[in-house]
Amino acid sequence: MHLQRYIRTWLHAGLVVLLAGMATLAHAESDPRQVVSDAVERMTSRIEAEREALKADPDKAKALVREELADLVDFKRITRMVMGDYFGPSSKEQKYRFLDVFKNSLINTYASGITLYDGQKIETLPMQDGDRKGDYARVRMEVKTNSGQVVPIYYTLFLRDDQWKVINVYVNGLDLRDTFKSQFAQGMQQYNDIDKVIDNWSADAKIDAGIDEAKQGE
Repeated sequence: MHLQRYIRTWLHAGLVVLLAGMATLAHAESDPRQVVSDAVERMTSRIEAEREALKADPDKAKALVREELADLVDFKRITRMVMGDYFGPSSKEQKYRFLDVFKNSLINTYASGITLYDGQKIETLPMQDGDRKGDYARVRMEVKTNSGQVVPIYYTLFLRDDQWKVINVYVNGLDLRDTFKSQFAQGMQQYNDIDKVIDNWSADAKIDAGIDEAKQGE
C-alpha cells in the first residue's frame, strides 16, 4: 500500500488508537510514555474484538470515540489555537459553537477510520531529553506498515487538572493543529465571516488536502 494512504489511515485512525482508553490512566503521576503504550495495547485489542460491529454500525464507532475522547483531548485549548487571531474578536456564542462543530467534525472523521487498524506494528519509542518540559510532554510512536514503511507519529500532551490531555498530533511531519489553523484562516479570507467559516467547517476535507500536498512534494 502506498505510504500516503497509510498516512491518511493514521490521521483517521491513529489518534483513536492512542487516545481512546487513556482517560482512566492519564494521571499526574503516570509516565506519559506508559500511558500511551497501555492505551495502544488496550485499543488495538478492542478494535480487533469489535471490528464487525464497528463496521456495521457507524453510530457505534462515533459513540465509542466520543465517549473516550471527551475527557482526554483538550478541545478548548485546541480550538482556541485553531481560531488563532480570530478567537479574540469572536463572540462567546461563536467560540462555543466552533468548539462544538470542531469536536463533532473530528469525532466523525476519526470514527470513520477506526477499523483501518489491521495488525500493523506499533512501537512507542523511549522518552528522550526534551520530551518532557514542565506540564508538556511529547510521546513518539512509529507505525510499521505491511509493506515495511515506517510512519512516525508524535503526540503533544499537556498536564491539566492532574490529567494528561492531548493538544496536538504530528503524522509523518504533518502538524494537524497548524493544518486546521491554516484552514480557519483560509476560510476567513474566503468568507470574511466567522459564522460562515463555522458553517462550512470540515475536518476531513483539510486532512485530505494536507495529504495531497505532501504527495505532490514526493
